[in-house]
Amino acid sequence: MIRRIGIIGGSGQMGQMFKTQFNILGIEVLISDESNQSFEQELVNGSDAVIISVPIDQNTAVIRRIAPYLRKHQLLSDFSSVKTNIIPEMVKTDACVISSHPMFGNMPDISKQNIILLPVRPGKYLPGYQKLFQQMGLNVVVMDQWQQHDESMSFIQGLMHFFHIVFTQTMRNKNVDLSTLLSICSPVYQANFAFTCRILQRDPHLYTHILMDNPENIGVLKQFIEQASDSIRLLQNKDEKGFINLFLENREFLDAHGKKFSDQSDFLVEKMKEYSD
Repeated sequence: MIRRIGIIGGSGQMGQMFKTQFNILGIEVLISDESNQSFEQELVNGSDAVIISVPIDQNTAVIRRIAPYLRKHQLLSDFSSVKTNIIPEMVKTDACVISSHPMFGNMPDISKQNIILLPVRPGKYLPGYQKLFQQMGLNVVVMDQWQQHDESMSFIQGLMHFFHIVFTQTMRNKNVDLSTLLSICSPVYQANFAFTCRILQRDPHLYTHILMDNPENIGVLKQFIEQASDSIRLLQNKDEKGFINLFLENREFLDAHGKKFSDQSDFLVEKMKEYSD
């Protein structure tokens, strides 16, 4: 049973958000950060579970630092967006290992958000750890093959973040008049612009390492560029039949998800009408 959790990097936004959530469930939380690294040994020794909540590029250094203090029947977890580097380092320790990835940032209400659990070496902890997040109102997704996580994130995060960044870069390089552009956008295009702005208002260090540190990203992004080049050639050659066939093949690939999420977009667009500055 998990009665006390130690969060290394616990003074950051994610650490503080989960500290509050764990406290609501009656769990004591110890935290450390860069300002009190000397407390890490005491934190590890006094915790049933230790969660790493530091920037992606600092994960492995933290685990190596605390590895001598971790016990065999203790849980080690993390909140990292990229697993390729951190999980191999985690399994070198004596602890049980359940990696996690909250699919959301800091927000006042986390209910109905997704969190991914990767039971690499879970020991006795998976049912109880899963229940904690469910009690927070989260939708818990368990992925048995942790390598699949980074493959999936190369599309969910890598490709989508890259698209929004390059979309903005293209407008900037073309010196687009944003005021004019947005004044003629209907809500559906405003919604797309809103998600671009959402990405670019976040921590640039985090998003840089989400893109740089997942080795699956480069292959996916190169494929994206190749597909874009092929599509441009169809347009340049005015190959109407070829482009329509491409359009319909992509629609077929989406299958039943296409209708479902098209309807969801209608809901979002209607909600956009209600928004007021």
